[in-house]
Amino acid sequence: MKNIVKIVTIIFSLTLILSSYQSLAGNSDRSGQAGAQHLLIDPWARTNGWGGASVAEVRGLESIFTNVAGIATLNKTEVGITKTQYLAGSGAGISINAFGLIQALSRTSKETGTKSSLGVLGISVFNMNFGDIPVTTVEQPDGTSAIFSPKLNYIGLHYAYSFNKYVKGGVGFKIVNESISDLVSIGVAIDAGIQYVTGIYENFRIGVTLKNLGLPTYYQGDGISLRANPVHSDVELTLETRSAEAVLPACLVLGTSYDFLFFDEEYAGLSKDDRRNLGLTGNDAIHRITLAGAFIANAYSNDIFSVGVEYAFKRFAMFRAGYSYEPGQFNLETAKTFYTGPSVGATFGIPMSKDKDKGSILYIDYGYRFTNRWGGNHYIGLKLAL
Repeated sequence: MKNIVKIVTIIFSLTLILSSYQSLAGNSDRSGQAGAQHLLIDPWARTNGWGGASVAEVRGLESIFTNVAGIATLNKTEVGITKTQYLAGSGAGISINAFGLIQALSRTSKETGTKSSLGVLGISVFNMNFGDIPVTTVEQPDGTSAIFSPKLNYIGLHYAYSFNKYVKGGVGFKIVNESISDLVSIGVAIDAGIQYVTGIYENFRIGVTLKNLGLPTYYQGDGISLRANPVHSDVELTLETRSAEAVLPACLVLGTSYDFLFFDEEYAGLSKDDRRNLGLTGNDAIHRITLAGAFIANAYSNDIFSVGVEYAFKRFAMFRAGYSYEPGQFNLETAKTFYTGPSVGATFGIPMSKDKDKGSILYIDYGYRFTNRWGGNHYIGLKLAL
């Protein structure tokens, strides 16, 4: 097992170094060429507090966006909602709402009565709303008294499975929709990811995910048609303009994390081997400090480096911070992003049963990401873990 860990670590390190070297040139020359950009927006408060660094660490409902393999850690059920105030203070009125539900599947043997896992199944819904925008035309630049409301949505179906205690894998399918009243685009995006965990207390993790793979999309509807007379004809016909294809914003994310664990006093005097023999894991720690890092290779925008740290007291309180960097972000004239880098977040858990350590719990999540204009992004969410 130790040799396998070494090999995986070496391969991962080489991949990360080569990808980082390639990223120096960046992909800014391809910025703006992809459609469905809302597929790159993380709506979940907890993972935004990390600044996108938790691809290896993420577990449970938030894994739907960050790394679908992470939902395989679930034993029962999680359901949650989140709301984002996007670019607060800009006056744009942009809001994002998301919903997710994941359920562990199992099968009970008729002969032995034992349960075996069939994996974890999840669904998600994402909606980005821009409010009501006045319709203007060349003839009426001050408005026609009509309004339109752009909407960016997707519905996802996700599945993950734990092959053993060390390796988890998952895949997700998303039906993507962009629309206004007279124009619509529909496509299908696929996500796939793996997580590998090792260490004495299963506290070292590696995560890899490939997101937003799919065929190009195009727009159709009355919005790209017009009434006109063909040459040498008095008959008015409806002519439809063909939309250019838009590729999906694919990206590859590589990440790693390490947990520093602090156990209760009754285990403090034991050696690491004794604790391991007792079956202790990170879930048994009183205090946890996690360091995480990720490299995001975007096919149609700049590559991103992210680091993050989280402190947790059992499962009742968590505080996190992160920093993400992409080339040119400090120069307002050349920046391809409005994020300045820092992000912060917190989670508080409210036990919903007598068993505070293992029973149902309601989480309140908050995240904030700093932007170089306006008042940043605010994320707030509720999650019930049964």
